Parts: sequence; C-alpha cells; structure tokens
Amino acid sequence: MLFMKLMALFFLLFILTFSQLAAQDFRQKINQAVENRDYSTALGELRNLEKSDKKTFTINNYDYLTARLAEKRGDLARAMTKYQSVLKRNSVLAPYAKWHLSQIARASGNLILERTFLQTFLIENPNSLLAQAAYHRTARSYFESGNYERALFFLQAMPNFTATGNSSNPPNPTVFGNLNGNDPKTRENLVLLGNAYLQSKKTKEAREVFTKLVNNLPNAGQPDDFALEGTKGLDILDSESDKYGKTAPSLPDTEHLRRALIYQFNRNFTSARLHYSAIVERYPQSPNVPDALYQIGRGYNLELAYNEAVKWFERVQSEFPAHPLAETALSQSASAYSRINKPKEAISRYQKFIEKYPDADALERAYLNIVDIERDLGESTDALNWAKKTREAFQGELPEALALFAQIRIRIAENDWNNALTDLVELQKFSDLGGTRVPGGTNKNEVAFLTASALDQLGRYPEAIEAYLAIPDGRSEYYGWRATERLKMLAAEEKSNQAVTQKFGYYFGLSQQIVTVAAADSIRQATQHALRLTADENVRAKLLEILKKTYPLIPSYQKIPGGKLQEFGRKNLLKDKSVSLANSHQNLADELLFLGLYDEGTPELETALREKLSKNTNSLNDFPPETAYTLAVFYNRGEMSNRSIAYAEPQWRNVPADYQVELMPREQVALLYPIPYADSLLKFAPERKVDPRFALSIMRQESRYRAEVKSVAAARGLMQFISDTSNKIATELGKKNFKQDELYHPPTAILFGSQYLGNLYKIFPNQHPAVAASYNGGEHNMTRWLARAKTDSQDRYVSEIIFSQSKDYVYKVMANFRVYQMFYDETLKAR
Repeated sequence: MLFMKLMALFFLLFILTFSQLAAQDFRQKINQAVENRDYSTALGELRNLEKSDKKTFTINNYDYLTARLAEKRGDLARAMTKYQSVLKRNSVLAPYAKWHLSQIARASGNLILERTFLQTFLIENPNSLLAQAAYHRTARSYFESGNYERALFFLQAMPNFTATGNSSNPPNPTVFGNLNGNDPKTRENLVLLGNAYLQSKKTKEAREVFTKLVNNLPNAGQPDDFALEGTKGLDILDSESDKYGKTAPSLPDTEHLRRALIYQFNRNFTSARLHYSAIVERYPQSPNVPDALYQIGRGYNLELAYNEAVKWFERVQSEFPAHPLAETALSQSASAYSRINKPKEAISRYQKFIEKYPDADALERAYLNIVDIERDLGESTDALNWAKKTREAFQGELPEALALFAQIRIRIAENDWNNALTDLVELQKFSDLGGTRVPGGTNKNEVAFLTASALDQLGRYPEAIEAYLAIPDGRSEYYGWRATERLKMLAAEEKSNQAVTQKFGYYFGLSQQIVTVAAADSIRQATQHALRLTADENVRAKLLEILKKTYPLIPSYQKIPGGKLQEFGRKNLLKDKSVSLANSHQNLADELLFLGLYDEGTPELETALREKLSKNTNSLNDFPPETAYTLAVFYNRGEMSNRSIAYAEPQWRNVPADYQVELMPREQVALLYPIPYADSLLKFAPERKVDPRFALSIMRQESRYRAEVKSVAAARGLMQFISDTSNKIATELGKKNFKQDELYHPPTAILFGSQYLGNLYKIFPNQHPAVAASYNGGEHNMTRWLARAKTDSQDRYVSEIIFSQSKDYVYKVMANFRVYQMFYDETLKAR
C-alpha cells in the first residue's frame, strides 16, 4: 500500500514538473519569437494556448500581448477585441489597453471614440506615465474635431508633470493653466492654445499667446518652429481676411523685420519675403532696408534660386555701397554667379572683393573660391596659380595651409603624384590644418592617408604600407579603416604582395613573443599591424587570441565597459490567480517585462526604481552600475535605443581609438550600434535599393535614434528632415495633407528617409560616402566635388568635400556603416 502511494505521489510530482517545464518552454518560444520579430509564430503559439488553456492565457495577460502583436501586424480588429478583453477583466494592464484603443480609434478617424478612451483613462489613471500624453492628445483631438471650447478647457487645465511624466498637481483652470514654461512640450501646447483661441474668435487671448511664443524664446538667436507658429498666428490676426499670405499686414518696420527673421530661420522663405519686401517698399528710409534686401537674396540662395539671388545681392551693393552688408553681398553674388554657370562674372566679383575689402575676415575664401571655379572650368594651371597667390598673400597663416591643401587636391586629380607627395610632406609641418572649423580644412589623419596614397601610387610599397599602418584603425576611425582596406588590396595585388608579405612576416614574428607586462604594448601594436596585413581567417583568429591575452596587461585597454544583467519582472507563469490589481509602476513593470514588452515595461521599471531613489533626472547613471546597465539593455530591446546609446557612449570615450573592433563585447556593440525600428527599415529600405544598415548609420548620426527630436532649425524626427525636403518627398510618395509632425512617427520618418536615400543612390550609384555627403550638404554640391576629383574612388573624392561639416559627417556615417556591416547582415540579423 505504501509503495503504491509513493508511486502515485512520484507520478503526480512528475506530471507537475513536466507541466511546469512545458509551460516554461512555451513561454520561451513566445518570447524568442517576439524578440526575433517573428510575429506570426508568436501569435500562433498564443492562439494555441488560448484554445488549450484559456485560464493561463488570461491571468498571464497574454491577451494583452496578443493585442500588441496584432496591432504591429495591422490586424486592428483582433487588437481591439483583445484590448477590450483586458479592460473587461480589469487587468493591471488596463491603462495601457485604454491608451492603445484610443490610438486605434484615432487612426480610424473616430475622434469621439478616441476621446472616450482618453477621458476614461485620465479619470482612472491620473498618475500613469501616459497621463501627460493623454492630456496632450485629448486637447488636440477636440481641436481637430472643431470643438475649440473643449480644447481650451483641457489646455487651460493641464497639470504639471514631473520628469517621469506623473501629474504633480491636480488640474488648475486658469487663463494659461500651467503653460508658463519654456520647454518644447509646453510651447507645443501654447501653439494649440493660441490656435484654439483664434478659431474661437477670442482674438485678444490668441494675440497674447502668440506674442508669448514669439517673445519668450529658449534661444533668441535660433527661433524655433513654435515661434514660427506664433508669427503665423500674429500675421493672421493682423491681416485682412482675404490677404493673409498674399501681402504683409501693416506693421512698423522693426516688427516686419522680426517676423521676417523668424520665417527665414525656419525656411519659410515666401512669408519672410513678404515682410522683407514690405520694409523695402513701405519704409524706403528705414535703416533696415539693406538687411531686408540682403535677406531676400539669401532666401533665394537657400532655395537654390541663384538667378533671383544675384539680383538682390547686387541691389545691396549698388544702393548701399557703404553699408557693412555690401561686403557680404558681393561675396554672395560671386558665389551665386558660379552656381548659374557664369564663371567669369563670379571670378570678377571675387577679384573685386579682394581689392575692395583687403581686411575682410574671410578674405581667403575669395581666393580659394577662385581656385575652385578655375578647377570647375578645367583650368588646372590657372587654379594652381591662384593657389600660389593665396599662399603668398597669407604666408604663415591658416589660409596658407588651406591653399596648399587645395593645391594638393589639384595634383591628385591630375595624377601628379610626385608633386602631390612633395606638397603633402610640406603640409605635415603646419600645426593648424583647419579641421572642421573652416571650409576646405583638413586634419592629420587625412593628410597622412593621402601621403600614404601618394607613396602607394608611386610604387613605393614598403613606405606606403608603413604610412598606412601609422594611421590608427578603430570603430570611429574613418581614415584608419580606409588605410586597412587599402592594405588588403595591396596584399591581393601581385605587384605589391611581396612587400605586404614581408611586412606581415616582420610584425607576425613580433606578435609571437612571450606576453609580459613590459612587452605587452609593443606586442599589441605588432599584433594589430599583422591583423591589418592578412585576410587568412585562421591566422587572424590566432592574432585575435594574442590580443585577448595582451589587452588585460595594458591599463588603457583594460577598462572595457561591461555589465551584468539583473533580473526584473515576473519569471514564472501563473496558474491559479492573477497578480495584484494595483497598477503601481512596479506591478506594471513586472507584467510588461514578463511579456517581453520592453518598450512599455522599461519606463515603468525605471520609474519604480526612481521612486526608491527619490530622483527625477533622466540619467541612467543615477543607478548602481549593474542596474544602469540592465536598464540600458532593456531600453534597447524596447526600441528606445536613444537611452542605450546615451548610456554606453560616455563609457567608451576612454577606450583607445584603435581598440580592435572584432573584440568589442557583443552586448556592448548592441548598445552602441543598435537596430531599432527594424520592421520599418526592412519594409521601406530594401525596396528602394537602400541597405537598411546604411539608413541606421544615417539615423545614428542624425538623431541618435531619438524619434521626437527637433533641431533648432526645425529638422524633425529620426532622420532629421527639414520642411522643404520633406514636402518634396511627401509629394513623391503621394501623401496628401502631409503635416511636418508626422515625421515624429518612426515608420513615417524611416519611409521618408528611405525614399530620399533611394533618390540619392540613383544619382550616386553604390557611392555610400557621396550619398552621405549629399544627405548633409546637398546633391548639387556633391556633384561638383565629385567632378573635381575626376574619379569615383572615395579615397580621392572625399577629400574634395569643401564643407567641413559635411566631410566630418561622411567620416562618422561611414564609420557607423562599417561597424553595422561587420556585426549585422542585410536583414539586420546579428552575424
């Protein structure tokens, strides 16, 4: 009898253990499928669980996960059904279900239903992390529905919110409510408030709000696009009903100037011109007339309407020859003439500038621009003569170095490698090469690379190899990478293979020494050199093993960032009862992280942890190292990679620049070079013949993956589009009634970015650096730079990029792209 009881107990324990293992295996399958973006598999597993064990499915909030995945796939009917299920049983995740239901309602155009969900949400969940967004959206929904009185109520009753998003005080209806701050969200709400007053015919209140937007700028020198909206509102108030946008209202000349400057800064050139023209026509004696004339020309210049720009620049010179702006206008007119294929007119004006303004701050640009125009004409001899004149005029100063660098680029374009090498050796003696401070500047690594290239072209391979090796290579080293690529080519070419083999043998021999503390750094350097000289994977594996042993002995190479992942969130499947109904931040974090929904779970977790610390800052460094690391990883999993990179980048600043990229810990690579929004990237980029890794490289540089970022010049979103470019792309895509704020939506930003990059690749096929330079500095400029190089080799045309910002941008984007290619394939799967 006892034996039978023991056997029965053993069998019961076996069944329970097997059941638990099966349940855990099932959970792992779902989580793995979600992590791999295999939503079909995940939904299939969830459907099977719902059929076989509805109780487990429900109490573990898998209906909420099903809704989220269905929403991702565009199955909104199924998503709504499952979100409603979450609401009916009053799950801890009900607030999030309400939020998603409101978003689905809005997407379908049902703004009444949207507000129903939002207002229920605000009543029941005033301290939710989503409360601030719900207030903003409720007010906007009323506005979009034409119910301006209700929009005003919600805007006036807006609570203050802490850094975590929680409401710190109850609604307090006043004239401006809590809209007295100067942060972007407050200013955005002021725009809505002003327009609601305007639509409600409350013109006094509208004027007060619009004036506040224009007067109280976060940065007076860089009026944001909220100031732009305030200016538009004031123009509407001051214009007759049928004349807004056609003629400027009647204003003092100083007010015309102020509004024009705001329009111009935000690239609304048409409206800016109305105000500038009003100054010229209505106030001919105003001291602001020269500035108005000049700014009209500058606006046309920025629109690439150079023929029109010239007219206004020349008016400044002819009508106000003694005004300080006449100097700038003369230089700008010369530049505009060069853009409309009138080189003689351009050169004559630059010469006039040199003669008339010998003490001008940027006098050297007139000389150097003549060099470039002569190059565009194919007159290399004349270009060299002007380079010589520039050197003589600015001997011992920075412009001499810039002129010598211009001379070197001419030599290289003409394949005059002997003279190029002589000039490069001379240029190395200059202490100031301009860098990214001035147009046409260079840096030591670029000069070193071009020197190595000259030696290479002259067949002086041993010297060239040493010169290439002297340029450090690492994850952010553009010219170090190009040097390594050239060394690979030399190893593959018959004429240079022997020299590479000899150098490799020498450094490989040094790398085989016994690793000691005293010899560690010399062995490291020899090993890294040897790695750059061989493509043999077996040999490279051995060399990498040597580096793994060597790095820990060198203090500067020891401090490699790392971290241990902590466990947060519920771990086991519930079988008998659901979790607490209290929707505390900790409970919400536990459930969301259990489901693998890091985008919503991680902010809840961070808020719960901050409540314990009583800190409201936005830095992960507030937390103990392992907690900070864990939060960074979780944010990355939730496609909030701006938080992960903000955490990881500072930690890598003290790591030597030439740290071997292949030895970077993979978990650190994931934080520094994440792949957020992979679904949208894979949907939009490949069909436009854009490598999604290149789109990520652009995104990393443009926004550091911040979806809601806005630059001072009103460039928006992940890919940082300015309005005139995004409007053109919207037309191409057939998007009617496109609004700039749509660019804050990641899929829209990625669609626009992919379309624009696809257009650039049509102009510069397979030329990644040229596309990057065009994205930053414009395709028209890149076309000129490429023509001057007389080759499509990036190792020669990148140095021709005159805009220092654009050249630096190319360095960074291409360095990003290199790492993305090393660690991810074209489908964004980890290699």
